[in-house]
Amino acid sequence: MNKWNLIVDVAECTNCNLCTLANQDEHVGNEFPGYAASMPRHNHRWIDIKGRERGQGPVMDVVYLPVMCQHCDDAPCMAAARDGAVRKRDDGIVIIDPVKAKGQKAIADACPYGAIKWNEETQLPQHWIFDAHLLDRGWAQPRCVQVCVTGALKAVKVSDEEMAQLKRSENLEELHPEFATKPRVHYK
Repeated sequence: MNKWNLIVDVAECTNCNLCTLANQDEHVGNEFPGYAASMPRHNHRWIDIKGRERGQGPVMDVVYLPVMCQHCDDAPCMAAARDGAVRKRDDGIVIIDPVKAKGQKAIADACPYGAIKWNEETQLPQHWIFDAHLLDRGWAQPRCVQVCVTGALKAVKVSDEEMAQLKRSENLEELHPEFATKPRVHYK
């Protein structure tokens, strides 16, 4: 079966934040039953771009790294969840049920990437849902991929074997291989 994966080309990310803005536009003030509750307007970045300076003096550059839910195959959030509050879909997308997950802060605490945010107001763990609600309606790509003007983000729906081959041919890496979570977000 084909599963969704995200490929992040770090060299192409310019920190324009269009991916973050598209995600906020989609989720702030909008409820998607079965997928996600409304995202808070402030202090939540489900797609968070980290910056790191390299070099010193006049020979410096900055590398930007978009970090979001990794949609792990061995997701620690699933292990921490009670009552089926977190599920892994057949297409590889991890969904935190906004009804079942209420009050389960352990779900957010379990994410080693810090990608699941705790919404104190609603008492919900929340994350980037790969725009599953849009993909299920026939959209070809998540919004963050559609708005990325540099091509730093690319979503592919392929078999695990095809993804393994793609990882080898494009030298893709995991964000933190030491976490052993089998993420579906890959970096180059």
